[in-house]
Amino acid sequence: MTLRVATVLALSAHIGLGAVSNLLFVAAFQFRPEWFLDPALVVSGGEASAELFKWAALTDLFSYYLPNAVVALALWIALRPRGPVLASVTMAAALGYVLVGGAGAAVLAMAGAPLIAEHSQNGTDPGAIRTAFGVLTDIVFRGIWQLLDGILLTIWFVGTGLLIRADQSGFGRLSLLLGGLIALGTTFNVLGFGLGRDLGMGLVFAIWAAWSVWLAILVWRRRLPLDSLDAPARGGS
Repeated sequence: MTLRVATVLALSAHIGLGAVSNLLFVAAFQFRPEWFLDPALVVSGGEASAELFKWAALTDLFSYYLPNAVVALALWIALRPRGPVLASVTMAAALGYVLVGGAGAAVLAMAGAPLIAEHSQNGTDPGAIRTAFGVLTDIVFRGIWQLLDGILLTIWFVGTGLLIRADQSGFGRLSLLLGGLIALGTTFNVLGFGLGRDLGMGLVFAIWAAWSVWLAILVWRRRLPLDSLDAPARGGS
C-alpha cells in the first residue's frame, strides 16, 4: 500500500465514521438542544444514552483523530518542498491535535459513559456523579476539543492553505477559510459565547467534510503537489 492509498482510506474513514459519530452524539443527547449547549446534562440520559455516548466517543476517536495522523504525514511529505519550516509546524500541530483530542475522546468513552450509566443506579450519589461528569465534560469539550484542538487545527489548516494555494488555489482558499472559522469558534468559546461557538462548530464540521472529500480527490488523481505520495513505493519496488 502506498501513502497515496493510505491517505485516501484515512480520509474516507474520517468522513464516514465522522458522520456516524456525529449521529451517535445527537442520539446520545436525545435530540435536546439544551444538552448540546451544556453536554454535562447528558449524565441524566440513562443506560441508553450511556451506550450511545460510549460509541459516539469511540467512533470520534477513529474518525476525527487517528486517521488524520496519516493525512498530516501525507501533507507534510507533499508540501515540505514549498516551505520546510511551515510544513513541519503544521504537521506538528496536526499530530498534537490527534494525540490530545484523541485522548479526550478515549477518556469520554471509558470514563464518561460509565458515569452516565451509574447516575441512574440505586445506591449511588447522583450529585457527586453529576459533579464529576460536569468536570470531565468541561475539560474535554471546552478545554481540549473547543480550545486546544481549535488552536492546533487553526495552525494546521491555515498552514496547509498557505503552502498548497500556489498549486491548488481553490482548495487552498477553502483550507484558509476553514482555519479562520475554527479560530472564530475557538474565540467564541473563550469569550463564553456558547450559541455562536456551537453554530460555528456545526459549520466547521460541514466544511471540514467538504475539505476532506476535495483532498481525497486531489490525492487520488495525483494532482500537484500531491503527486509525490506514490514516490516512496515506486522507489522501493
